[in-house]
Amino acid sequence: MRLADDPDVKLMLDFQGGDEDAFVMLYQRYRDRLINFSRRMLGSAAQGEEAAQEVFLKLYRVRDRYTPKSKLSTFLWRMAFNHCLNIRARKEHQLVDVNLPVERQAAEGEAMEERLERHERLEALQRNIAALPEKQAAALLLCHFDGLSYRDAAEALGVSESAIKSLIHRAREGLTRAMNPYLTGPSEVKHALR
Repeated sequence: MRLADDPDVKLMLDFQGGDEDAFVMLYQRYRDRLINFSRRMLGSAAQGEEAAQEVFLKLYRVRDRYTPKSKLSTFLWRMAFNHCLNIRARKEHQLVDVNLPVERQAAEGEAMEERLERHERLEALQRNIAALPEKQAAALLLCHFDGLSYRDAAEALGVSESAIKSLIHRAREGLTRAMNPYLTGPSEVKHALR
């Protein structure tokens, strides 16, 4: 795909030319995905929302200097990744808030014990993803949770496609080891991340 054909690049260039509605459209397209990515990188829903808002503020501020060198989505993921790294570095010695809201488990007849176990596993998974080395966590999140291709994730993180595959492989192995006490079967984490 040529950059001129990327509809998001076109929106950014329109925004650069003064079309504020183009920025609103970009915000609407990427808001939830950036919040989810940031939340998973930082281990906190509140921090994720705040980080995503700050990324959009940065995007707003760089509009006059923006030059399309890659797809806009790649540009945004790189900004979000770097911003999350900066936050993690600043908060390195503080405890991570892992009390993320858990989706309602309202299935009829589900036992309280099952809901508690599921909640515990979800919290452990979120904690362990947040504890992964930054690039492993980002590669895993970008490809498996945000749906980026290996190529786009590699570009966003400034590494090769083979490095992305290696990072994801190492992240899966680390999560499998860390999640072992919570698993009902040996391939539960691998299956969930494919």
